[in-house]
Amino acid sequence: MKNFYKIVAVVGLTMTLVPSLLFYFDVIEIGQMKLYMAVGTVLWFSGAIPWLGQKRTQN
Repeated sequence: MKNFYKIVAVVGLTMTLVPSLLFYFDVIEIGQMKLYMAVGTVLWFSGAIPWLGQKRTQN
């Protein structure tokens, strides 16, 4: 399950970084950029909080 949270967090982080670059290079409109970044932010927090908040087990 930890790998699932990592994947969701990385996808969310990507969705917050890439749209700003696409907007900068006039590939997408500002409305699309805001939508993608909002979805990316939700994905980042929904994946990163459980992933980074887990306690590590020592062997």
